[in-house]
Amino acid sequence: MLCDLSNMRKLRAILAAAIIGLVLMTMLSGCGAGRKTVDDGEGQVPGTPAEESRTSEGGSEGTDPEHTGTAPDGMAAGPSGEDPGHENASGNGGVIFPQDPEIEGFLAMDEFFKNYGFDVHYDEQLEFYERVYTIRGTYDMDGDGEEDSILALINTGYSEGSYIEVNGNRLMLDHGNFSGEMQLIDLDSRDSYTEIAVFDDGPSADPLLQFYRYDGEKVRFVGSIDRYSLMDGKGRFISSFHLASNFHPQFYSAWGEFRNGEYVTTNADVGQYIGKTFEIDGSGFFVPLDKMPADLSEYLEHVLWDWDAVREFSGTEAKILNIYMNEDNRTLNWFYIELVGGEKGLLYFWIGD
Repeated sequence: MLCDLSNMRKLRAILAAAIIGLVLMTMLSGCGAGRKTVDDGEGQVPGTPAEESRTSEGGSEGTDPEHTGTAPDGMAAGPSGEDPGHENASGNGGVIFPQDPEIEGFLAMDEFFKNYGFDVHYDEQLEFYERVYTIRGTYDMDGDGEEDSILALINTGYSEGSYIEVNGNRLMLDHGNFSGEMQLIDLDSRDSYTEIAVFDDGPSADPLLQFYRYDGEKVRFVGSIDRYSLMDGKGRFISSFHLASNFHPQFYSAWGEFRNGEYVTTNADVGQYIGKTFEIDGSGFFVPLDKMPADLSEYLEHVLWDWDAVREFSGTEAKILNIYMNEDNRTLNWFYIELVGGEKGLLYFWIGD
C-alpha cells in the first residue's frame, strides 16, 4: 500500500515537471517571435519591395529629377553618360551657373534717359567733322539737393580737346568719333548719382555710349558700352553683342556691370536653350549643312558673307541644335539650327565690323 502511494507521488512530480517545461518552451518561443517582428519593422529585411518601387515611380516622393532622370525645367536633357562629341555653349561637363537676371527686367537704354534738354550751340555752316559743340546745363548730379553747373566742349571727327566740366572740375576726354549729342542717364537707381552719356559713333558705324559721373568733387569716367545694349536701371547691362535679338523670346550669353572704369561680364547659361524652338525675325545668313560642326573653328570654316546666303525670316520657327562661342568671347551669333521642314544649317547675323 505504501509502495503504491509512493509511486503515485513520483508520477505526479514527473507530470508537473513536464507541464512546467512545456510552459517555458512556449514562453521562450513567443519572445523569439517578438524580436523578429521588431527587426522587420526596422526595414532590414523589406517584405514588399515591389510596392516600394511603384511608389518611387509614380508617387509624389518619386518626382525628384535626381531620381527619375528628368531634366529640371529649362535644362536640356540628354542620354545619361553620353558624350555629345561636339563643343557647345555650356561645354560637355555639368557646369553650374549662378542665377541669371531675368531678361524681362532689361530695357533699351533710351528708357533711362532723363527728360532734360541741354543748351547746345555749334556752327551750322561747318561740315559735321569740323564742328565743335558747346553744351551747357544745370542738374543735381550727385544727389545732394543742389543744382550743379555743367559745361561740355565736344569736338567731332576724332579731334582732340573735348572735355566735360561740372562746377569748374574739368575732365579731358579721349578723342573719339563724337556725334555732339549728350544726355543725362541714371545707370543705377540704388545710388544718388545721375550720369552723363556722351554719344560716340565709333570707328565704323558701331556707336557707343561713354558714361561720366560727378561725385561731388571730380568728374570720373565710368565706362562705355555699345549703343544698343539693354540695361535694368540697377547697374546691370546686356551688350547687344551678347543678345539674341533676332530670336523670340530673346535670351543672352552674358550680362555685365561697370567696375573701376571697366566693363566686367558674368557668363549666362545658354546651354539651356539648346533643343528648344524659337521664332526668328529679320535678315540673317543661313548656310545649309547636314553635319553639325564639332567646334567653333570648324563652324567658321563654313561661314559665307555672300548675299546668296542671306535669308529673310518672319516668325520662322527653328530649333536650336547648338550654340558656338569662346568662354572669353561671349558674342552670341553662331547658331546651328533645324527649320520646320527638317533643313539644318548655320545661322548667323551681321552684327558689326
